[in-house]
Amino acid sequence: MQQTSSRALRRLFAVVAISFAASGAYAQSAADPHTVWDYSDGPAAWSLFPDAMAFGFRGEAGVSDLASYAGGTLPATVDLAYGVPGLVYRYTDDGGSPRHALTSAFGLGRAFGMGLRFRWDDTAASAWGVQDLGVIVRPSGYASFSASVDDVLDLAGDGYDGASLALAVRPLAFSPRLGPALTLSADARLGPDGFSMTGAGARFVLDDWLSLSGSYSFADSSIGVALAVTLSGAETSAGYSSAGAGLLDGRASVGQALRLGRAVKSAERVFGSSVLVIDEPGLFQPNPPLVDMDPGFGDQAVLWFDLAVAAIDRAASDASIRALAMLEPPVFDTDARAQEFGRALGRFRAAGKPVYVFAQSMGRLSYVYAAAGAELVALDPNGGLPLVDVSSTHLYFRDLLARFGVRTYSLQSHETKTANNSITEPAMTGPERAMIERYVTGLASQSWSALDGARGGKLASDGRSAIGAGPYLDPRAAVEAGLADELLYRDEFEARLAELTDGAGRVDLRSYARERGLEWGPPPGRKVALVYLSGSIVGGEGVAGSSIGESAADLLAALRDDPTVAGVIMRVDSGGGSALTSDHIARQVKKLKDAGKPVVVSMAGYAASGGYYISAYADRIIAEAGTLTGSIGVTGFDFNLTGTLELLGVGAATVSAGPSGEFGNPFLPRRDADGEAERGMIMYVYDRFVDVVAEGRGMDRARVDELGKGQIWLGSEAAENGLVDAIGGLAEAEAAMEELLGTGVRCEAYLPGEIETGPLLSLLGLSGASSVAGGALERASGFIDELAGMGEGALYLAPEYLYRDR
Repeated sequence: MQQTSSRALRRLFAVVAISFAASGAYAQSAADPHTVWDYSDGPAAWSLFPDAMAFGFRGEAGVSDLASYAGGTLPATVDLAYGVPGLVYRYTDDGGSPRHALTSAFGLGRAFGMGLRFRWDDTAASAWGVQDLGVIVRPSGYASFSASVDDVLDLAGDGYDGASLALAVRPLAFSPRLGPALTLSADARLGPDGFSMTGAGARFVLDDWLSLSGSYSFADSSIGVALAVTLSGAETSAGYSSAGAGLLDGRASVGQALRLGRAVKSAERVFGSSVLVIDEPGLFQPNPPLVDMDPGFGDQAVLWFDLAVAAIDRAASDASIRALAMLEPPVFDTDARAQEFGRALGRFRAAGKPVYVFAQSMGRLSYVYAAAGAELVALDPNGGLPLVDVSSTHLYFRDLLARFGVRTYSLQSHETKTANNSITEPAMTGPERAMIERYVTGLASQSWSALDGARGGKLASDGRSAIGAGPYLDPRAAVEAGLADELLYRDEFEARLAELTDGAGRVDLRSYARERGLEWGPPPGRKVALVYLSGSIVGGEGVAGSSIGESAADLLAALRDDPTVAGVIMRVDSGGGSALTSDHIARQVKKLKDAGKPVVVSMAGYAASGGYYISAYADRIIAEAGTLTGSIGVTGFDFNLTGTLELLGVGAATVSAGPSGEFGNPFLPRRDADGEAERGMIMYVYDRFVDVVAEGRGMDRARVDELGKGQIWLGSEAAENGLVDAIGGLAEAEAAMEELLGTGVRCEAYLPGEIETGPLLSLLGLSGASSVAGGALERASGFIDELAGMGEGALYLAPEYLYRDR
């Protein structure tokens, strides 16, 4: 019944749009483009076109001609448009006088755009025709300004008649939901005769899909009205502009365009509701792409972890999303990531929206935190549930190295600083075992409790017993244990899903997460830098998204001096590394605080050792219950190769001006004094580490030393011991920043570090997307070879070449 009503309603709107076509032509303000025709009218507007591709056809004629038309040739103007990012072509023919326009434009986000348009016809004196230059600037989400100059090569000529100016404002921009609903605009001309107003207009937009606009021309007192409907990529526009006192004196137009890309909303979501579908069987990319070159097509868009979580949170309050279905839930590499994702699903369900899950196989993290709480958990009849308890396996190589004559020496500050034990010990030590048993049991307890809460009374026993009885390689055993509800093939699950959701349409998470909407700029709020610090902490600059280096300290220093940045959120996911670099980063965090800019740390899977060091000075530290943090300690190792030389029959001799010249020489017998000097350095760094934590956290130094000694703590334990402030993820970190600033915030992502030349896929936003990467890399490699073969000089790539079949 609901589908039938939606179809009827869509037909009604189609009839309204077509019938309205008998009434209109209208030119929208250059500062407020909305339709394909608006964006392609001005030289600069196309730089901000939100979709990946557009093709359109439009016709315009006088109303009197339409009214008296009795067959034959209708005196009308035909308009064609074809555009891809940065390039749009327009063809216009008003009955024997074809005109062409090719616009090349580029933009910086949604804040600035510039474009150069080439216009020519069959009578053009120059092969290049006429060149028009334009800019559009949007300093905020409520103001847009554009300026353009026609025939820029003839500014000093007799034909120059000035510049076109336009200003548009959105008075409701303070409201995230109502911001794009109303736009007021004014157009003017600045020329040799001075400044003069040329027009004013207003636009009303309903839910991104319906636009009603009107204008008044000061030049001839004409009035224009227009309507545009954009559903599922099909844009229908119509307009009317009066040219005199009578209705028949005006001109009418109707246009149809096809838009592909991330600003498109489906008809099902406009007139009904859809199911948000997550079909991501692999790991989410942990960080945003280094350069966002999103092609605009949902199935090719980059989807990283934080974007996925934010999309689920947005869907929880989106009336056009009624349910969520996971087909093969995502895989998680740490308990903390799984817990953060599961909490987002919990917020979705708390909004009264159900979750449905189908899987062939799920491990502990995917099942317990993402799937177990769903209203329906279905397993493939040939699948299974390899659900097992937490365990941690370690290998030790000291004796293997000794067979080759290599002797290793631990430089750990304490027995529980065990990062190098695999090299310096023959087996697991007692202190190491006690620490690992503590956090393994802690992670397991969190899983047991989460499963009890998720499955409620469905389990045949409790969460601990259910996981302890795994794996459930026979899927029937999972159903009997209450871990799954049914055994269904995927097509049977799809049918059940359609039944449960009344046949609602579907929107995949990648497309939904990358929808841009009609906002001119970021949401209201003070700008906060969201700095992603992932990987080992290393000397040198570090690699963006993979390691943390001195560039992180440099970025924090730059953010301190940036007047547009109100605060910094550090998204830390690191097990530590270089003590020197860690101290440099921590120093810049402290200087940020001293400058009055709050710092909040959001710990992901790991924030241990150096990862905790760089976090300690923050105003607030937020961690997941399963985050591995702490490890306040210092370690290192040394090695000696005299045994290796002996095995190989190689002699070694050294001539030194003094004893210090032989310090640390691996080819000479190890001296006790060398080991004492190295240990002195280790303890000096440890003492500094303890001092930083005591100062940053406002804790007694003796208490920090007690919690230190290299011990790893779960986020839940760290919260109890005062090492972190609260349990949560990035959403909670943003809430903490809003509390510290006393206002709303808008986050802008930063990834410090060098960009590797090798990962071209990262630049294209494809790193981590293994399903896309192979073919994309092959195509990119072939494309680069073709470009290299074209030689040097200027290059123009036609759109049909870029999008051709290969």
